[in-house]
Amino acid sequence: MTGLTEDQVLETLSARTNLNDFLNAANAILLSGIKQFLPHLFINNDEDIREFAVRPLLAKSGPLDSIDVSLRLIYALGKIKKSVYADILLFSQLDEHLSAQAGIVEFHDDTAYEFVKNLRCVTDNPLMFQSIEKMKYAGFEIFNTARYGGLVKTALSLAVTDLLKELTYERDADH
Repeated sequence: MTGLTEDQVLETLSARTNLNDFLNAANAILLSGIKQFLPHLFINNDEDIREFAVRPLLAKSGPLDSIDVSLRLIYALGKIKKSVYADILLFSQLDEHLSAQAGIVEFHDDTAYEFVKNLRCVTDNPLMFQSIEKMKYAGFEIFNTARYGGLVKTALSLAVTDLLKELTYERDADH
């Protein structure tokens, strides 16, 4: 995965109390995973190339320090599946959208449900997605809100770890 273990990723994400903070942390984690993927796109055998070309591209203010740019490069080179590209891009776009808004979005809000509903890595798990749908439309509102929000947060956390695993698999499959 990234420099973080799966447990550390889950722990980091579980500490977030709303969707805004969760997406911010998730995107930082996903960018870290993408940055670990990127060096494998370049010629790795030459130390000069790594030092003078690749490292500046990946530097904190370098052109590939953006999740959108880096992700598009990996996808354009055919190194990741379209579904992985689309899911990570969706994380990035919603984070950007929510950052531009004034309010805080909770895990039980409709925005979170629409987001989950559009993530392939969640909808491909029928048990998880059906549980979210059933709980969303359950009639016991007070009890439902906290549990439902927790289930959405769990599904999103598992989505992030799934995407990191897929990035690692795609990277390693190339070598």
